[in-house]
Amino acid sequence: MSDPAVTTAWVRAFIDELARVGVEHVCVSPGSRSTPLVMACARDDRLRMWVHLDERCSGFFALGVGKTTRRPAAVITTSGTATANLFPAVIEASQAGVPLLVLTADRPYRLWGTDANQTIDQSKLYGSFARESLDAGEPSEHDLRRGRTLACRAAAVTMGTVPGGMAPGPVHVNFHFDKPLEPAELSTERTASLRAADAVALDGRPDGAPIVPLGVERRADPVEGDVRAVAAALADGSRGLIVAGPVADPQAVGAAVGELARATGFPVLGDPLSGTRFAEHGAEHTISAYDLFLEAGAREALEPDVVIRIGGAPTSAALLAFLGELGDVPQVRITSAHGWRDHLGVTSLGVRSDEAPFIEALTNLLPTPPAPPSWLEQWRGIDQATRQAVFEYLNSEGHEPFEGDVLAAVVKAAPEGGTLFVSNSMPVRDLDVYAGAGKPLRVYANRGAGGIDGIVSTVAGIAAANDGPSPVLAVVGDVAFHHDMNGLFAVAQNRLDVVFIVINNDGGGIFHKLPIRDREPEFTKYFATPHGLDFRHAAELYGIPYRRVDQATETGAALEDLLAGDGPRILEVRTDRDKIQPSRQAVLEAVRRAIHPA
Repeated sequence: MSDPAVTTAWVRAFIDELARVGVEHVCVSPGSRSTPLVMACARDDRLRMWVHLDERCSGFFALGVGKTTRRPAAVITTSGTATANLFPAVIEASQAGVPLLVLTADRPYRLWGTDANQTIDQSKLYGSFARESLDAGEPSEHDLRRGRTLACRAAAVTMGTVPGGMAPGPVHVNFHFDKPLEPAELSTERTASLRAADAVALDGRPDGAPIVPLGVERRADPVEGDVRAVAAALADGSRGLIVAGPVADPQAVGAAVGELARATGFPVLGDPLSGTRFAEHGAEHTISAYDLFLEAGAREALEPDVVIRIGGAPTSAALLAFLGELGDVPQVRITSAHGWRDHLGVTSLGVRSDEAPFIEALTNLLPTPPAPPSWLEQWRGIDQATRQAVFEYLNSEGHEPFEGDVLAAVVKAAPEGGTLFVSNSMPVRDLDVYAGAGKPLRVYANRGAGGIDGIVSTVAGIAAANDGPSPVLAVVGDVAFHHDMNGLFAVAQNRLDVVFIVINNDGGGIFHKLPIRDREPEFTKYFATPHGLDFRHAAELYGIPYRRVDQATETGAALEDLLAGDGPRILEVRTDRDKIQPSRQAVLEAVRRAIHPA
């Protein structure tokens, strides 16, 4: 048996420090062993609590908060398999560089390795996906200072502010609690004794600062030698190319890339998650239809003499194939992510640095004049011809409606400066190909590991932390929506302002792009997996307003009506999976015809 007053004081000291370093959101799921953590958070007015019945939803909700705020949300679980349900969110946070604090309650040491209920080995549970795995030990009244410093350490590591440390990502802290678990107060005498021995340990610093004053903003100064090396690699390039992939801080990186493009004169192939595609800055250099015209046969005419790659791997398979073919062309890679980031094996110079400050330093150092305008104009001409071909196809009489219509309509309807989330599989690819560029939007997706799990809950977390006046628009495939329908509980309970656009093609439409589609009956049964679900019933279960359209071309009009409301809404868009690939092929053929003269 433990002393509940000591446990309460120790945990309160830990939670107090988290609030001092800027943690504002805490996600909890019901459980007993986590009682000390939950009660400490619930009685701290600086923290906003979010309740989830499903731990997997809780983890992805916290991930969504971290994506949009760039600060960690804390997620608390009880012991046992509850902790394992956070693993998918931990993996995504690790791969995407999103801060996340995982606080797991555990049994006391004496119960480890026994048949005690809900007792598993939780030490280093998340393996290499956690930036750090910390064991809080068992609370001690003579060790309150350690609880505070442990909180600061966890926060600093998850936000990537430790000098020389890794990029932001998940941190796991495991707590050992013995019964009784309910909160209790220290006696007046014991409180006075502890305060006399170490007032800061008991009460924290009197000025409200954390006990370890680490910075809470990550902006590492780039290494001058690295900047000069990249500048030298670009010096002789007159046909350069900037490829901007997904980044953790798209607003800052997008602005910096815009200035670099103006300084170099290079075209920018901007992924939807790069901060360059849906932004006002650098629009004259942004190329958006590259996936189609590279696939349609324009690669040889557009071969660069140097490439600078920023952030993660782009979504477009055609662009990745193009880069992979440029094995003899110098390719410089700048990324803040940890680990080896060159699956194509073509990087000639790799730099690990926060992207925005590095690009700014590089732009200021470049001594050479911009590349000849003819190089940019060549890209712009093919890009414009491609976009015109797509526009004409989508607006032609008799074209078969498909998902490309949906993404084009969603971006057109989205309010300027609004927030858009796109699910994995086809939605993020269709955004890349069919939605154009230029309109200022904040665009998010879970592209760290590229999974379809936790999509609804990630959107809920983004909506919970969204400070914009318009709702979050979330384009989700039917399988992904079904996979995380439990996430609708938090959406409905908190009346989050989000519009889900669920593209229902009755199964896995992305598999129609693969050769396996010709192998029937196995393809339909094991890959396409038709489900026959009507998501009206999910909306009714959670009391969420619902609307359905049976043609992709009706999406825009339906969104106009839905955007006039508030709270959660679901728009289900029905499409025919068997007709999707022919429509995509028809677009590609239209592009081939359009760019042939160019």
